[in-house]
Amino acid sequence: MLKKLLQGLVIGIANIIPGVSGGTMMVAMGIYDKLIHAITHLRKEFKESVRFMFPIFVGIAVAIIVAARILEFCFAMFPIQTNL
Repeated sequence: MLKKLLQGLVIGIANIIPGVSGGTMMVAMGIYDKLIHAITHLRKEFKESVRFMFPIFVGIAVAIIVAARILEFCFAMFPIQTNL
């Protein structure tokens, strides 16, 4: 579960950073196909799908919120360096 949470954090951070795709990170970590399977079979395999997706989505949400705040701070305090 901790591994999936960390993978979600990586995906969330990748979604915040311009030019980096969360989907690409999923492919690189080998969870893209599993996640697509869990989403498409949500009704048939509900418990297994939720058990797989929940820590990933929690990690994504936490990373987006935290990374967005960090970037907002960086843009306010160091605008030139952050833009570069």
